[in-house]
Amino acid sequence: MTRTRFTCRLAALVAAFVLTGPLCAAAVTADGVAALDAGVPAARELAIRDALRQAAISQGAQLDATQLLDSGNVSEASTLTAPALRGKVQVLNEYAEDGLYHVKIAVAGGAASAKHADPACAMPAGRALRRRLVTSYFDVSHPDEAPDMPDLATALPTELARRLSANPSFAVRNANRLTVLPQATISEPATGWNTVREIGRREDAQFVVSGRVLSTAVTGKGLRPTLFESNNTSQQGAYYTGPFAGLLGGAIKYQPTERQFDAELWVYDALTGALLANERISELGQGDVMPRPVLPFASAGFWQTDYGRAVDRALQRVTQRVADVIGCIPFSARVARVESGNRVYINAGGLDGLSPGDRLLLYKPLSSSTIRAAGNGRELGIPESLSGDVSVIQVQPNFSIGIANRARLRVEEGDYLRLVPHR
Repeated sequence: MTRTRFTCRLAALVAAFVLTGPLCAAAVTADGVAALDAGVPAARELAIRDALRQAAISQGAQLDATQLLDSGNVSEASTLTAPALRGKVQVLNEYAEDGLYHVKIAVAGGAASAKHADPACAMPAGRALRRRLVTSYFDVSHPDEAPDMPDLATALPTELARRLSANPSFAVRNANRLTVLPQATISEPATGWNTVREIGRREDAQFVVSGRVLSTAVTGKGLRPTLFESNNTSQQGAYYTGPFAGLLGGAIKYQPTERQFDAELWVYDALTGALLANERISELGQGDVMPRPVLPFASAGFWQTDYGRAVDRALQRVTQRVADVIGCIPFSARVARVESGNRVYINAGGLDGLSPGDRLLLYKPLSSSTIRAAGNGRELGIPESLSGDVSVIQVQPNFSIGIANRARLRVEEGDYLRLVPHR
């Protein structure tokens, strides 16, 4: 094949790839439906979510589970596995008929476009709604392994709060003295759900982040020659003091050269107490992993040590996992006060990203219907019922005022609110 013919064929292949590209990124369309029991805004949002599920399934996603509540209304418990849809949602058609609300949507780019966020996680354009998080006490299972980090249980959540605060979607509070589990070393994280709900109420948070440090143990030791260092045998390790050990003030130390950081991360929904994530994060530090003098945990000097760099990698993973776990969970707030039956005060305001004109779905927690596990009777959580929607009419920095529209159930303090994105 001549060079000219090869070039022509290559150009043809490139042209074919370019021309067929838009076809691969064609919009995905789907229909959705929802009951009108709780009003048009609520029904419209649920119908769009139903359409998004149908669109995802048409692209190869698998519907793992669906929970049906309130005479067939589909709840938010449905779980889809990849591939996820990526692109902007456009409502092509919508209408109400026979007590049902119908929508037809198009997702631009479908599953082929990776540069757009998941449409199920839609946020208002040009602003971030800040989910409220609180970090709490991390129990240290073996404090004897961390004599150089005596305040690890409280310093760790403080540092985690600082890192999470860098995310514009989070408003983070540090409650490093509050513990989720009274006996963290022997209790299962899920058993702390009631305490989590109390922490959420006390700290006015949507999520609680906690965990436990399983180990900071030394996993390897080795000989290291030193000059002009003290042979202080109170330091961890063993020391060679034989011939030539003191030459020029030096010594040969048998000291830690490898050390692990092993922790569990727990992420809770503070409204229900549900455990959203229970994951293990482990990193291994190698080198000078117990430097002298002791450096305070999370200090600038600590991060420059070999062990500090390992802990830094672990906390980077923790921070990313928290963002991944709660990234698509709708922004939620609570009704703080009710006046004249339908005028509601909301415990979130301008600092949280709300604006006049926003709509939020209104849910009633059914506290008299606590769900318990079969066999051991452990409380699993509290179901809720979609009641209507709330229109925000006034926004202050820390609270908002809204009007409840066509609420099926009496609006009360403590009811949940979840944002309806503009679509």
